[in-house]
Amino acid sequence: MTRWMTRSNARTRRATRLAGSAQTPALLSLTALLGAASLLQAAPASAQKKFRVRDDGGSRVTFVSDATLETINGVSSKVTGSMTVDPTNLSSAKGKFEVPVASLRTGIKLRDEHLQGESWLHASRHPKAKFEITGIRGARALRPNREARVVVTGKFTIHGVTKNVTAKAKVKWIPLTDEIRGTPGINGDVIRARATFKIKLTDYGVSVPAIVRLKVANDIEVTVNFRAIAEKS
Repeated sequence: MTRWMTRSNARTRRATRLAGSAQTPALLSLTALLGAASLLQAAPASAQKKFRVRDDGGSRVTFVSDATLETINGVSSKVTGSMTVDPTNLSSAKGKFEVPVASLRTGIKLRDEHLQGESWLHASRHPKAKFEITGIRGARALRPNREARVVVTGKFTIHGVTKNVTAKAKVKWIPLTDEIRGTPGINGDVIRARATFKIKLTDYGVSVPAIVRLKVANDIEVTVNFRAIAEKS
């Protein structure tokens, strides 16, 4: 009787060990899943922020027409727009900016009227020049107060025509500090950027009259220089 009970207990212990061994992979898998879930819950949220370009004189667009007989410089500080930026993932940035064609100034009133008139940019029919960011390559992230060099691809619209453009740009992220907060109008992080690209007037349906062809170039260099301020979340 005693030997039978001993053998029975031994079989029970072996069965228990086998059952435990069979459960071990399942228990490990469950533990791994629970651990992964806790890591996901603890992961930081996206650092993406929305920035606004305000019509406050802090941004501007300029253009240069360097023709045979004359160089024309134009400017407008009536730039507005918005962009979303995650400083840790710069390639995900998107943005749209625009400027009223009627706000472009070249230093000569009569020339401005011609520029905005029906035979040129036709401001009454196509009131806005627009730029939309579609991609960024180069620097992967922004470091506080450090300038990054990137190549921006986008869509530029003027005279009712939209074309793809590529711009070389410099970008700087300036986090909000007590010192910066004391500057009027600055109540959030700041993104500053300068992008330059070239267009051909004929690509946008703008034909330079023969009488001024030596004074107005078909190739125009455009520079967008903006300051965008983070919106409160």
